[in-house]
Amino acid sequence: MRDRFVGRLAVAAVAGLAMLAVGCRRADDGQAGDGTPPATAPGLAGIEAQIAAKWGKSLSALPAEKLVLISAHSENIQYEFQRAYSLDYALRHGRRVEFEWRDVGGGTSTIIQYLRNVYAHADSADIDLLWGGGETTFKMLKQEGALEPLALAEGSDILSAIPERLGGVELRDPDLAWCGSAVSGFGILYNRELLERRQLRPPARWEDLGDPRLFGLVALADPSQSGSAAASYEMIVQSAPDWPEGWARLLAILANAKRFYDSAGDAASAPGLGEALAATSIDFYGTLRVMEAPGTLVYISPKGQTAFTPDPIAILKNPPHRALAQDFVSFVLSRPGQLLWALPVGQPGGPVRDALGRQPIRTDIYESDAGRLLPWIVNPYAADNVMEVDFQIKEQRDEVLKRLVRAAAVDNRDGLRAARGKLIAAGFPADKVAEFSRLPEGVRDVEGLRATAARLRDPTEAEKVVSEWQKYFRDLYARVAR
Repeated sequence: MRDRFVGRLAVAAVAGLAMLAVGCRRADDGQAGDGTPPATAPGLAGIEAQIAAKWGKSLSALPAEKLVLISAHSENIQYEFQRAYSLDYALRHGRRVEFEWRDVGGGTSTIIQYLRNVYAHADSADIDLLWGGGETTFKMLKQEGALEPLALAEGSDILSAIPERLGGVELRDPDLAWCGSAVSGFGILYNRELLERRQLRPPARWEDLGDPRLFGLVALADPSQSGSAAASYEMIVQSAPDWPEGWARLLAILANAKRFYDSAGDAASAPGLGEALAATSIDFYGTLRVMEAPGTLVYISPKGQTAFTPDPIAILKNPPHRALAQDFVSFVLSRPGQLLWALPVGQPGGPVRDALGRQPIRTDIYESDAGRLLPWIVNPYAADNVMEVDFQIKEQRDEVLKRLVRAAAVDNRDGLRAARGKLIAAGFPADKVAEFSRLPEGVRDVEGLRATAARLRDPTEAEKVVSEWQKYFRDLYARVAR
């Protein structure tokens, strides 16, 4: 990774593209800064000249410090933050940082299992930082004693710029065991050209994906395989007044599925490939696809129908390079670090190679830099942009909803499509629509959901419940189709 980083840094210098966030603070400032980027910022050669003038050595000749991270973040995120922080730290301290991204061969679930196994046998994982994933994971690791409190840069404005909660969601731990580094929302990615060809209005709300004119044209992911898909389905359900109506809204969308993909990333690729007209998507999948095809694809966040959740960063228990880890966290949460998420390539203080297209977690970015951000960046703190999520209910029915969707739509896809097709042809008679949307016994109210969730925790009972649901929906769709 280090050789690849140095090589790319050299390419950036030759190309003259490097605009550095460090330009926003005084060269003699010894802390991870929080200043405002100037109208212009020096390129890489200018920053290296400042380093040489201040410390009497070139960047490559400076003594090195090491930082070890483990992260499910993509390589482009790793590259941009590594580049910016390395130069920032060299200018402030006269030392360069060598990054080691520990690869354990998988995503967030694999990383968590790895850390649990290590801490079961040792007091340290020899890793400084964990970065990326859902807040539930970080809450669990805190309970297990695997995280150290964050000591943010003295005098910084980080805590005043990052609220404790948004829409019922914790954005940072009360004890600062972790803090969100960005926020993620859920929305709709659609192909504008295919919509116009069919003379359809662009979807603006979740229920628009249940429009019968989109029958067979929506790309969805299997929630038993994709955590972000499961989260988006929960948003759809909670956007309705109650659970039965929320299920009916979700089922109409599931019935419009062209297919169910194993990953949310594959589902989000479908509109751009012409395989589907629209897809549900976590925001950063959607924005990345838009960046690849800006004239064709559009990503929208349904106003007032989605929650924004944190993408946290934390210091692991007994890190080998504690002080450097704390400084890196302060940089990620500073204004310069946050601007890397949302500025276009080449903007002063922005990325040099890849636009990251993520939502900053700091509130001030959306006001001070509104005109500079990528056009699809949504202010999650603006009035009516976020909905209040009932996380107690979400946690109670999390596993229920995943398995219910699997039984109703993935395992019974042909029957679901046949029943939906008959309803469309018949003009949606009210009695048949009500029958089509009826939930199985045991999950029709909150008490039933709670009891069923308990049954699903037992593998034998879970197999029995899912088998009953598969038969229930198979028979239901057959009756509706007849």
